[in-house]
Amino acid sequence: MCRTIAGNNLQMLIITNFQSSQDNIARRKCVILTGRVHPGESNCSYVMEGLLQFLVSNEDVAKTLRERFVFKIVPMLNPDGVIIGNYRCSLSSHDLNRQYLSPSVKLFPEINAIKLMMRKTLECRKIELYCDFHGHSRQKDTFVYGCTAHGN
Repeated sequence: MCRTIAGNNLQMLIITNFQSSQDNIARRKCVILTGRVHPGESNCSYVMEGLLQFLVSNEDVAKTLRERFVFKIVPMLNPDGVIIGNYRCSLSSHDLNRQYLSPSVKLFPEINAIKLMMRKTLECRKIELYCDFHGHSRQKDTFVYGCTAHGN
């Protein structure tokens, strides 16, 4: 998707049933999944790995999902931070999760790339779901934080 400040690749996987006709694929809604914006949340990589293994599996539910959606998955949004061992910040010493409103192209190329990908996706298909996977330092088990219907 882009090069990070350190020159690492920000990678995206696209999963769908590519054996379908182009018209069929074009009608599918998109599901965007991202993870590891905070480098120290290593449990996110474990969840992403399981999710990827499931989506490409021969399970009937996975096959149905691939028939209905185009999945765009960025399993590691902050590779620089992960590589250098940061807990929460990128190489620019900022929390990338707080940079979505007006990200600097120079300091936050990863967030710019995600926003650009979402804009381009919306030009050709609806985004049905965006889910950003995290870990938590105190919360146990599985939980969900979400936006209200009005985005507040």
